[in-house]
Amino acid sequence: MSVENPALSARAAAQTFDEVYGAHFEYVHRIVSRLSGRREVEDLVQEVFLVVHRKLPAFEGRASITTWLFAICHRVVRAHARKERVRRTFLGVFGRSDTERPPPPDPLRALEDREQRERVDQVLAKLAWKKKVVLLMFEVEGWSCADIAQALEIPPNTVYTRLHHARRDFAFLLSGSEGGEP
Repeated sequence: MSVENPALSARAAAQTFDEVYGAHFEYVHRIVSRLSGRREVEDLVQEVFLVVHRKLPAFEGRASITTWLFAICHRVVRAHARKERVRRTFLGVFGRSDTERPPPPDPLRALEDREQRERVDQVLAKLAWKKKVVLLMFEVEGWSCADIAQALEIPPNTVYTRLHHARRDFAFLLSGSEGGEP
């Protein structure tokens, strides 16, 4: 482990957002590309820099700026991958319309699809109503958290909390339903 030069750390901690963005955009883009497999890189890089903008005043320079940026890139890409797995599961089961979901190529695939839909329905039935509503509005219907909060007349942070817990519970229950009861 390398020891950080205190003079460099203090200078890095005092950088403005524009300086960090200008000096490290290519680095962040390269790291996000490698971690995400080059999918949705621009959106993820933008999300990384939103976090940087919000967290930069708290950056103390105990580690190098690139180490700090790498940690943010890692968390953003990991969170995105987790959300996409849940989203793919829901879209695979519910699909937005019959025209978006091609017919199964064979009877075995149709049976597998029906079994997966039944598993998801069983898991959804086990979720608390408040969690299930937020999960379905966000993942299946594509509503934003702000729109959900307005529609349900609850604070946006409550939506984020319910969505987080709903995703966690859904993943846990689904893994339990595939391999027996948890």
